[in-house]
Amino acid sequence: MPRGLALWAFLCALLFLQGCAHTPATLTLFEAFQVGKSVDSIKLNPKLSYLRVSGPNKVVLMVLGYSEPHAQGNIDTWYSSVGEVLKLQNGRVVSTVGFQPDWRSVSYQRLPSWPQMQTTNQAEFERVRDEMPAYKFGIVETIRLYKVPAPTQSQLQSVPSGSLSWFEESVKGTAHGLPSARYGIHYEAGQSMVVYGEQCFSVDVCISWQKWPASL
Repeated sequence: MPRGLALWAFLCALLFLQGCAHTPATLTLFEAFQVGKSVDSIKLNPKLSYLRVSGPNKVVLMVLGYSEPHAQGNIDTWYSSVGEVLKLQNGRVVSTVGFQPDWRSVSYQRLPSWPQMQTTNQAEFERVRDEMPAYKFGIVETIRLYKVPAPTQSQLQSVPSGSLSWFEESVKGTAHGLPSARYGIHYEAGQSMVVYGEQCFSVDVCISWQKWPASL
């Protein structure tokens, strides 16, 4: 089935499973930021997997469309019902559609794994991304990744921040203008899981995400 037809079929099924009412899972990502209704009170459909996405003062639920196997970790594709797309790999953004702005394609070079970061305090790698609608392609950035203390303020829900290992990513140089990204990692028995992430796509457009309902 062509990818576009498959997306249409998935969104139709999502609307059927959620029902006809406009909950934050059936609104667009940015419309839901204006609704003022707490998604934490929404009765979740056990047939779906959710991502709790927080923006300025508002929260929306996105739904897992599919998980694509990849040598560097599965790429999870999350949808709103009208087609905004957030793709995450190991907790990092690899693509967005329908955001303001969009990072249409993101790749990483010399990226250390989360298990490797358990034994070191900092690392550097390169990020290459395309940005729309500005038609900026092949933006190359050197990223610093480093351990930080557990935050006292975040959008993390129902999980103690002190139970996670925390890391920040900042772009080297002073002209980029992007605030640091942040990740909360749960380590257990040699395995790692990204519980929480934050990313800014511009100076004033930032989101955070957490798989929902919360668990370790």
